[in-house]
Amino acid sequence: MQSNRVFAILAIAALVALHAGAVAFVGALPDAWAPALAATVYLPLWPLSAVGVPVFGPAPSGGWPGPNAAGWVMLLVAWSVMWAIPVALVARWCRRPAPAR
Repeated sequence: MQSNRVFAILAIAALVALHAGAVAFVGALPDAWAPALAATVYLPLWPLSAVGVPVFGPAPSGGWPGPNAAGWVMLLVAWSVMWAIPVALVARWCRRPAPAR
C-alpha cells in the first residue's frame, strides 16, 4: 500500500513539473497553447488577489502582472491539487481487487 502512495506522489510531482516546464517554455510551444497555459496561471490567482492576497508582482507598463514568489507557491499548490484528481481517479481505476482469503 505504501508503494502506491509513493507512486502517486511521484506521478503528481512529475505532472506538476511538466506543467511548470510548459509555462516556462511557452514560447517554444505552438501559439494555440499560450492562452490555455496563461489561464492555468491567472485563473487560480485572480480569486486570491481579489480577497487581498498579494500574489502578483508589479505590472509592466501596459502588460499583465506576473506572479510573485507567493503567487508561484500558490500555483504549485493549485496545480498539485489539480493533478492529484486525475491521478487518484486512475489509481482507483487501476486498483486490483483484494485477494480472497
